[in-house]
Amino acid sequence: MRMRKIAVVVTNRASWGRVKSVCKAIDEHPKLMLQMIVAASAVDLPIPYKPDAVIQCQIDGDNLQAMTLTTGLFLCQVGGALERLNPDFLYLHGDRHELSAPAIAAAYQNVKIAHGEGGETTSTIDQKVRYAISTLADIHFPVTELAKQKLIQMGCKPDNVHVVGSTALDTLKDIDLSNNHTEPYIVVLQHPNTTDPEPIEPLIEALKRIPIHKIFINPNVDAGSKAMLRSIHKQDAEFIKNLPPEEYARLIFNARCLVGNSSSFIKEASYFGIPAILVGNRQQGREIGNNVLRVPNETEAIINGIFTQMNYDRKPDYRFGEGNAAQKIVKILAEVSL
Repeated sequence: MRMRKIAVVVTNRASWGRVKSVCKAIDEHPKLMLQMIVAASAVDLPIPYKPDAVIQCQIDGDNLQAMTLTTGLFLCQVGGALERLNPDFLYLHGDRHELSAPAIAAAYQNVKIAHGEGGETTSTIDQKVRYAISTLADIHFPVTELAKQKLIQMGCKPDNVHVVGSTALDTLKDIDLSNNHTEPYIVVLQHPNTTDPEPIEPLIEALKRIPIHKIFINPNVDAGSKAMLRSIHKQDAEFIKNLPPEEYARLIFNARCLVGNSSSFIKEASYFGIPAILVGNRQQGREIGNNVLRVPNETEAIINGIFTQMNYDRKPDYRFGEGNAAQKIVKILAEVSL
């Protein structure tokens, strides 16, 4: 019997962290063949699978037009990759702006789309992209029951919507979570809010007044990220550009708390029970665990939130899954009727 071909798209470090376990599960499945489409800023990542298509489309720029051009260049090229690879399913995960390109191309070229993490709510352009991909997709792998119900309300067929949990948690099971930091620290990861820009200065000012070691992780390559980086790198702190998913897990697991607006503060941090502060509006409306405290983008509110969360009693929360999402996804992809 012919092996079923599953093409997985990776476009940046965050998407790789979320599809890594899916790629591994596909690669190990006797009835599936993994095809890797690597594009945008992900072309520089150390991905341990030989890519079947590499698409150079990342436009360097600190504005919204650069995001548009990146997506447009991706769309111009990905159709050719799909024609050549002829996958049975194109697996897309989440809501990165450039993922709208392969979703459009696949829909026009009659390639079935499997979409992970649909049905979630945010307040940025990610929200529109996520819902647009869900509309184009043929099969859905939401994280929670609430997300499933939102997809059904959008018009997705209930039989095609499968709650599997978050693939981001799959790499967290059975790894050594110790690290070499000997002093207490907090992790800061603040991405640009491309729809409703928020200044980073209130967060920077708040962190100056917290007497603890700070570790900043570079934001996503989105409009506003360069200006944000200039402000961040003026601080008396430790800076990290990129981390593999396992090293990122070790870093956040051993932190006193997490500060910023990363979605990893919701899913990964909830799984570990790590206290987190979501600053501003970027994750507005998102389903969150008990570990998360929302605060406005105001210095005093951020300071108070950090001191509150550093005293939080850690309790793991498994509402976003228990680390076995990829196995559920590939079982369905292998067995579902084409």
